[in-house]
Amino acid sequence: MDLYYGIVSGNSARAVFGVLESGAPFVGHPVDASRGENREASYVAMNPMGKVPALVDGAFTLWESNAINGYVAEKHPESALLPKTPEGRAAVQRWLYFQVGHVSPACLPIFRATLPRVQAFWRVQPDAKAVEAGKKELARFLPILEDALARKPWLEGAFSLADIAYAPHFWLISEGGFDFSATPAIHAWLERLFARPAWQRTKELVWG
Repeated sequence: MDLYYGIVSGNSARAVFGVLESGAPFVGHPVDASRGENREASYVAMNPMGKVPALVDGAFTLWESNAINGYVAEKHPESALLPKTPEGRAAVQRWLYFQVGHVSPACLPIFRATLPRVQAFWRVQPDAKAVEAGKKELARFLPILEDALARKPWLEGAFSLADIAYAPHFWLISEGGFDFSATPAIHAWLERLFARPAWQRTKELVWG
């Protein structure tokens, strides 16, 4: 199994974290988008969007971080990253859609405005209006997560892909100084997430 992941990439960190948590053996291939490596023909053949990450498992190629994590979790059920019941798996999927459709887009302008390394690597400039809009959106979304986590340690009780999905972009805004003190259950959840050995290894691989 070969995992192509971008350095300084939150979406890549999600896939690296998930694959590490699954215990699946893999060979990692860092891709430097700042040098255009993601636009080379050999890479675009794996991911036609020219984005990171991408997974190659024999003759099978897959892109999109949550899809990669879902595939690896299915192949390695011993990791228990997906619940056994249809209801449980659907509940996890719900959190993945919430992350990709709402939470991560709100985080994006915030960490782009607060992390010089991200700005330099991706050649982006802070956008004050976008930051305020992102914070306003997070103010809508965080109470939903806070309510779920007030009753259990992980979003679906046991650690799962649902939790993995949120780690990269919440870590990025945390590094940029975003204050989670108003949501203590989320704050404690993130401490548990970021303490996991797989996340510590992910940081080394993706952010150095």
